[in-house]
Amino acid sequence: MVQQIRQFQVVGRKRPTDVDPTPKIFRMRLFTKSKVTAQSRFWYFLHQFANMKASTGEILGVTEIREANPRVIKNFGILIRYQSRSGTHNMYKEFRDVTLCGAVEQMYQDMAGRHRARYSTIHIVDAKEVPSGLKATAAYNPETDGAVPPPAVQRLNIKQFLDSRIKFPLPHRIPRPSQKKYRTVFKANRPSTYFS
Repeated sequence: MVQQIRQFQVVGRKRPTDVDPTPKIFRMRLFTKSKVTAQSRFWYFLHQFANMKASTGEILGVTEIREANPRVIKNFGILIRYQSRSGTHNMYKEFRDVTLCGAVEQMYQDMAGRHRARYSTIHIVDAKEVPSGLKATAAYNPETDGAVPPPAVQRLNIKQFLDSRIKFPLPHRIPRPSQKKYRTVFKANRPSTYFS
């Protein structure tokens, strides 16, 4: 069984000392397969910009964040930074899924297929739900919401699904017998499975 990617919130800080009895607390959202990996990634990222490591710090809490409503499809925007053979690149991608973790899994598969980027070389900077164009623009009021409008869906491959009257063709339909007694193994005429 393949282990699914889950979202964790890790809270940690530097271990209190006499010099610094109340150190600064850091909180991070991480997408990993297990709680242990989330703690490991927490120290990996924290060591890069806060000069802290697991031996000098402590984990205050690790909680798994679950999707509030995994029955409704949503648009997700993921900002990533990944290391390729030629250098470091920033990238923004959009996906449609019922959960944020599902969208992150799609992103890892997409990056592996298109850019040969491995899991360890991809760092997720930000991942959030992006409203469709109607939600982002109709509800936006510059006086109350600020000068910067909320983000809307940008990618065309996601925009094509935002039409409320979208239709999907059914190119291959197999006619079924109206009753069980009319079911046969062989047919006198080849059935036509294409209906225009």
